[in-house]
Amino acid sequence: MYCHQCIRSYARDARFCSQCGRRLHAITIQVEQGDHGAVGLAEQESAASLEIADGNRIDTKETKFPGDVETMEGTQAVRKRETLWPVFFGLAALVLVVASGLFLFYKHELKTNEDVLRLQVEARAAALGGQYDEAIALLEQAIKARPDFRAILDDNETVHHAAELERLSVEIRQRLDKGDAEVALSELEHLKSELNGHKEPIYDKLKEKADGFSMELTLLELAGDLTALTTIEEHGEMLNVVNGLIGQEAEELRALILASIRKITIAETEYLLQRKNFSGALSACDKALTWAKEDVELLALKERVKQEKHAYEQAEQLRIQQAMENAAEEDLINQTDAIEVISIDHSLDDLGDLSVVGKLRNKATRPIYGVEITYSVKSSTGEVLGSGTASATPEYIEPGEEMTFTATVSGIYEGDVVAVIDNKTWYLD
Repeated sequence: MYCHQCIRSYARDARFCSQCGRRLHAITIQVEQGDHGAVGLAEQESAASLEIADGNRIDTKETKFPGDVETMEGTQAVRKRETLWPVFFGLAALVLVVASGLFLFYKHELKTNEDVLRLQVEARAAALGGQYDEAIALLEQAIKARPDFRAILDDNETVHHAAELERLSVEIRQRLDKGDAEVALSELEHLKSELNGHKEPIYDKLKEKADGFSMELTLLELAGDLTALTTIEEHGEMLNVVNGLIGQEAEELRALILASIRKITIAETEYLLQRKNFSGALSACDKALTWAKEDVELLALKERVKQEKHAYEQAEQLRIQQAMENAAEEDLINQTDAIEVISIDHSLDDLGDLSVVGKLRNKATRPIYGVEITYSVKSSTGEVLGSGTASATPEYIEPGEEMTFTATVSGIYEGDVVAVIDNKTWYLD
């Protein structure tokens, strides 16, 4: 019995080969006989076959006799080694070819990935710079190389979206340049809705443009409303809004609002100065300066109001002082010299009665009443020939009005006499 693996003989009851360790199967070596017949296992070499107990057949090119076991084993080992070397080299060559192919495939795939990543980086840089067409072209190259690369597909979708929004922003710009604010506002709302929720850097410039458009529309609306404002408070509220905006347009509108505040304040201040309402004028200046802080023209106007107020107060002080002096003088006149004598006439009749008629005027600054005159008649030598008291009429005399009194002195026989007023009394109203 021989092992079908190493052709080593084994005992009939053995289950594993003692040489190679393989499981054993029952094998019978039969020698085909020629015309001379079969003499035995050791009498003839011939083509033989090994029949395996399970029905398989192993063909052999040479049959060994049982007495030549060691010689057969050596020969089989040599033949086995001679048979395995070509197989070994073939397998090694196959492994080398496969490994080379895999290496070349790996290098190709690595190069493709590097190219795709480079295209992605360049596309992103172009998109951030606003070069959307260039970015799309680069991404299309990358997609062609890696059509299933999700990141490239996402970038391509994002760039196409940004390019569409860029075209929308250009249209808004054209609308604003033409003054079509209503349509521009509608398109701007659409642009903002498309940008809402996107935090990618590619949208930053578009967001800046949207903010700029919003500011321009706000400025246009405010400029249209400016002409309808009439009070300092309304201008101040608009100025607060404009102060939160930036840009040349905002500066121009801010200048217009300040100019309008100055105009209103100057007109109101001049009106109040004409009426000597200095407190109101200063209040108007302060109110304007609340909104237009440190405005040179308004500060100069306030200083002018202060100067005019000071000059007026000084003049008023002098006027009051003069008025007080005049009042004192008038009071002195009213109290001591309210009646002015215009004339005194007298006539003497044959009976010796001297008629005296006096004409007086109220030179006081107030009405007087109850005027009484004390008079006397004197001779040419100064001798008092007669005297008396008379009441003036009318009873109530306004300032500047005239009054008269009449008196009769009896017993005057000289023609050369003089009637004089010795005293005057009156009451001030």
